[in-house]
Amino acid sequence: MIKSINSHITASKYIYNLIKHNQDNPPKIKYSDEYYKGPSGEDVPLRIFHPKKEKKLSVIIFPGASPFAEEHPGMINLASIIAKLGYKVFIPRITPLKNLDITDVNAEWFANAYEKISKRDDIDSTCIAITGISFGGSLLLNSMLDNRMKTPHPKSLMIYGAAFNLNRGFEFLLNGEITHNNETIKIKPNEWGVSVILHNFLSSTDVGFDTKRIREVLKYRMQDNMNKVEDLSNTLSSHDKEFIEAVLNVEYTDEIKKIIHQIMNEQKDEIDKISPQNFCEKITSKMFIMHGANDSMVPFTESVEMHENIENSELLISYLYEHKEISTNRGILFKLYELLKMERFFASYFRYNES
Repeated sequence: MIKSINSHITASKYIYNLIKHNQDNPPKIKYSDEYYKGPSGEDVPLRIFHPKKEKKLSVIIFPGASPFAEEHPGMINLASIIAKLGYKVFIPRITPLKNLDITDVNAEWFANAYEKISKRDDIDSTCIAITGISFGGSLLLNSMLDNRMKTPHPKSLMIYGAAFNLNRGFEFLLNGEITHNNETIKIKPNEWGVSVILHNFLSSTDVGFDTKRIREVLKYRMQDNMNKVEDLSNTLSSHDKEFIEAVLNVEYTDEIKKIIHQIMNEQKDEIDKISPQNFCEKITSKMFIMHGANDSMVPFTESVEMHENIENSELLISYLYEHKEISTNRGILFKLYELLKMERFFASYFRYNES
């Protein structure tokens, strides 16, 4: 009874801070920058958030594909909010994801990072919860098949905004269409999506013309260096400039759509390796699956299907929580209902992890 009450109190505090703070205004939490040993023994940055009064549970947040990695404002905000509740939080850099590499090489990185962090003297290795964000969440699930993720087994997984079928996720990034309960919804896809696909697979796909200069522009887009993107774009041929402008402005031409479909066909084996639908039956960990209904990177229907195919899971589709933060542009009764859903979901999460 007491644990149940405490879990609801913790969930309420968590949601309150999600509303109060955003990535431009994170809670003031002490953090330190250290290193862990990467797969080849190299030093890899590790950011650690230290609560004032530390509880038993520790949390590892694996960021999504972003050049900002452990310094992403959204990750810092989330980690700070969790640490404010009393949990030590680790954000390890996953170097391939920092380089916007979404291939299965990340499974090795996730398993290695978990192994190194779980062996630290300052945490209880039997009480670690892990979180994966967006496409990073899909890749994290792939790593759960590695023995290093089973000794010791994480207490639970929180997967936010992850794709279940990457081919379907790629298709959404082209057309922004979500079909659910016989209704089709249109959302403008996230501007990063198709750029990331082309960045990963364009060099290994023969599209009928030289893509070297386009790939060079995409490289700087992946680094979020828009000044360099503009400079290089002005040196392109008329075709290549029109192509890259359409990609960056999310105005996909028939040519771009044809190339993405060609990538999906020719790189099918590589894409299947990291699509959770192909190995979900092997995942036995307790999972908490959350998705924003208005997520523009991955459609929320991916999490619905993930929940339906992973037995030991709980699901929250939030019409308040968007890709980066909670939206407050709704009526009061609607918001109260959605907040109650979130409170119940996170109370279950905290109760399970502290049991």
